[in-house]
Amino acid sequence: MSKIAKRNTKAASLKMEACETACELVGPATLESTPTASKTKEVFDTSFWPGRRLMLSNFNGRTLIHIREYASMGDKEYPTKKGACFTPGRLSVLRGKIDEIDMMLLQQEVNASYNVTVGGEEPLYMAHLGAGIYASISEKYHGVSLRRYWMPEGQQAIVPTKNGIYLPANQWIALKFKLDELMATHPGLIDAVECINTHEGNQMGMIECRECTPFGWLI
Repeated sequence: MSKIAKRNTKAASLKMEACETACELVGPATLESTPTASKTKEVFDTSFWPGRRLMLSNFNGRTLIHIREYASMGDKEYPTKKGACFTPGRLSVLRGKIDEIDMMLLQQEVNASYNVTVGGEEPLYMAHLGAGIYASISEKYHGVSLRRYWMPEGQQAIVPTKNGIYLPANQWIALKFKLDELMATHPGLIDAVECINTHEGNQMGMIECRECTPFGWLI
């Protein structure tokens, strides 16, 4: 490959696309005032599967958590575009959905054992985690997709982008163990505020919030 490993794999994929545009403009649920958001660039970085890592970093003073696929170039690994970036608040939402996700994966196994198909193109499960980020499970694949969605102009339904990562069931299980490790190492994350909780009694504020309702009341 060379030319200095293709310029260090294009400057680590343009610094993970500028930390995915600062995690899609980041919501109010950051931990910028906590010890977790230190000036250290990477304060937690662990592999939960070969070529897949969970990382907590500080980007422009904001705490961001990445679940990302890495590619090997020589003796080094570089982040690819396959991944999802979370604020502490969005990670809190994901952690709150773990039981639902596990139950759906179990139901999917039961359906398969009895050769039961639900049919249709819609996901079996879909949960909004914040901004355009969703967790979903489809009938076709036994695993969890963490992905950003968008709404094409003139349409009334959101569609998935290429910005995301698919975790087969065994990788999802491995990730959960590493999430527990992350929480133990950075307990400040446990207190992260989910954006929806900041709108209590303020429905208009919630309607106008890009974090809670990025596409209006469609989902």
